[in-house]
Amino acid sequence: MTRPFGLRDVGLLWALRGQGITLDMQRAILGMLQPLPAALTALLLPPPRPGGTLTFVGQDEGEPQGGRFLQVLTCPARQEWQVIHLAPWVQSEDLAVSAGWVAMLEDLCVLAGQQGALRVRAGMPAGGSEEDAFRQAGFTVYAREEVYQLAGPLTRAERIDALRPVAQSDAWPLTQLVGQVVPSPVQHAEGMISAGAAAPAPILTRLGVSHEQGYVADRGTDLGAYVGLSRTGRATWARILLHPEMRKEAPVVMHQLVRAASPGPTLYCAVRDYQAGLRGVLAGMGFEFVGVQVWLVKHTARPIECRSLLHLVAYDKRGEPVTTPLHPVNGEATVACLGLAREHCVYEYRRRDGYAVGSN
Repeated sequence: MTRPFGLRDVGLLWALRGQGITLDMQRAILGMLQPLPAALTALLLPPPRPGGTLTFVGQDEGEPQGGRFLQVLTCPARQEWQVIHLAPWVQSEDLAVSAGWVAMLEDLCVLAGQQGALRVRAGMPAGGSEEDAFRQAGFTVYAREEVYQLAGPLTRAERIDALRPVAQSDAWPLTQLVGQVVPSPVQHAEGMISAGAAAPAPILTRLGVSHEQGYVADRGTDLGAYVGLSRTGRATWARILLHPEMRKEAPVVMHQLVRAASPGPTLYCAVRDYQAGLRGVLAGMGFEFVGVQVWLVKHTARPIECRSLLHLVAYDKRGEPVTTPLHPVNGEATVACLGLAREHCVYEYRRRDGYAVGSN
């Protein structure tokens, strides 16, 4: 059974501190997650809070206090949840070890749908037991990304001239850039195409730009590239969107990215599989390969209210065999189908052209 975190579960989170795994390499590298403070903050400051953290406890039979917990990051703008922490986690290829997690992840998706989330996502190292557990719970991979590291702290660089800070007026051009770079299945999996049934969220918020320091490179009246930086005291994380016709300018954009990130700690750069042309540029600049991360998603289902259908009114009703569709009824003999009992009625919808469609 999976239930929301409560005060009685504080001891469980304290006992499992240091035994969990932080999903999403960006959050793990930047050190953006502290499970117990995040759980207490969400408990003391309940919604509405955009981008808040929710904690859920898994309780198995024979474990009245619960044996595991997970945390998700809510994103109302995209109507989605992202799984960011699991505890305790044992690295094992044995599915029996992760069987409890599979059931808990399935329960989580049900809870997400009940609370209005359209999907649940998670990012994790490729090929590990984490990916196996999520796949067993019904998640599917929709994107892969390679992570590179530029060793050593960044020193102060010269002024940026090719990149400029993103502005509100860049919302529509940035949407066009995303449509030209990001495949449609990825846009759908990450909620970029539509914000769902609720009121549309701001475009920059839906694209994740509001959560990072964004820069753009102009390409005439359009945008040729976007660079997003996330900073903490431990590291800087960069993501890039490069227009297909800007591949020759990729070295310039990457050098401008390094300038934008300096001065600062170690710089990490994530390259999705649909941006594979950046790999050679990163290698030439001294970036070292760190690992591969996969992104998985599972779409949820939730009940909706359906309007009652309008009933058609028949011209007449007779207890006789049904005529074949579009068979002439004026001046031509009807073709009999299966006979109907007396309690059945045949509805014949007459048309002005002398044809009729029968239905029961």
